[in-house]
Amino acid sequence: GIAFNDALSAALQRSPQLQARSASVQGAQALQTSAAQLPDPKLTLGIDSLPVTGPNRGSLTRDDFTQRQIGWMQDVPNRAKRAARADAALARTAREQALLEMEKLTVRREAGLAWLASFFAEKRLALFDELITRQKLLQSTAPAQVAAGKINPAEVATVGMDTLVLEDRRDELRREADQAGITLRRWVGDTDGKKPVVDLATPLPVMAVDRAYLLANIERNPEIATLVPMQAMASASVREAEAAKRGDWSWAVSYGKRGQGYGDLASVLLTFELPLSPAQRQQPQIRAGQKEVERITAEHDELVRKQTQELENLLSELSEIDSKINRISGQAQPFAAQRTALLLAAYESGRDKLGSVLESRKQQTELSLRALELQARQRAVLWRLNSIVPEPTP
Repeated sequence: GIAFNDALSAALQRSPQLQARSASVQGAQALQTSAAQLPDPKLTLGIDSLPVTGPNRGSLTRDDFTQRQIGWMQDVPNRAKRAARADAALARTAREQALLEMEKLTVRREAGLAWLASFFAEKRLALFDELITRQKLLQSTAPAQVAAGKINPAEVATVGMDTLVLEDRRDELRREADQAGITLRRWVGDTDGKKPVVDLATPLPVMAVDRAYLLANIERNPEIATLVPMQAMASASVREAEAAKRGDWSWAVSYGKRGQGYGDLASVLLTFELPLSPAQRQQPQIRAGQKEVERITAEHDELVRKQTQELENLLSELSEIDSKINRISGQAQPFAAQRTALLLAAYESGRDKLGSVLESRKQQTELSLRALELQARQRAVLWRLNSIVPEPTP
């Protein structure tokens, strides 16, 4: 069988979601190198002052003004704009990395929940197998009890009917266990070519909860953490729009080849962008960027409240479950076991009916199932609490 930690490792290694997100991180990292670079230069080829009328019409060499030109042009965005683009690329990589961490935590959480669900489904099934074994043993001794005159013959049929009901219930539990196994397989994949099966002999993982630590570090929740680089991206967009107010410039050089007998010419050209209407062009972009920053900030505050509420709800639910488990294991189950033992002894001595024993065993079994359900809920809540804030990296 597959142990809890092995299931988590397998889920992280085999998850297509994580592979897709890792590719996004690598793509964002690749774009960082080009973000602050100058645009590609331009090569210009042309003919200047070609005669189209007169005796020199169409000639490249007879007119002293005609020249064949080759040139080189380079656009130069201003330094602040290039710095803002570089910051945006860094923030985009940080956002993709944060999304990857969020996916990792999600895969780890869901794989852990699937393993726990499968573990406790198999536990419930094993409990019913044990009950049916005891029931069939009781059924096999019933004829001897009838022969001894200790029970009514009709009670033999009652045992058989109760056994059939238990087997129906066992089939339901088998289906639940199979479905839990299918969910586990969705997250961890196959193990050595076979569907994963939980190891019932493995001890359950220790899951401690530090309420103060969780509340103090709630902003480390990956869903919240993704908003930090998103805010940085929006701020970089605002800075780029502000930098556009200064305008860009470009330079160009060219060499003109004239006909034989005429000197060649060289040219230098500087071009400056003139942001004459910033109120109509750049300012609306700046305003839009500032509003995006405000939106992300408000969304961040809302997510902190939402995650804090979820944390406190889970802590409250855990407290309730712990109290119920303590009552069942500390009081109800010992009383039920004692009652069944006494009724069984009375039945075997002919002082009580078999129906009383069967009813008592049903109640004891339902109590054991309830205990397992509460334990399953307890472990699921504990695991969710352990998945809200990632473990600190050493």
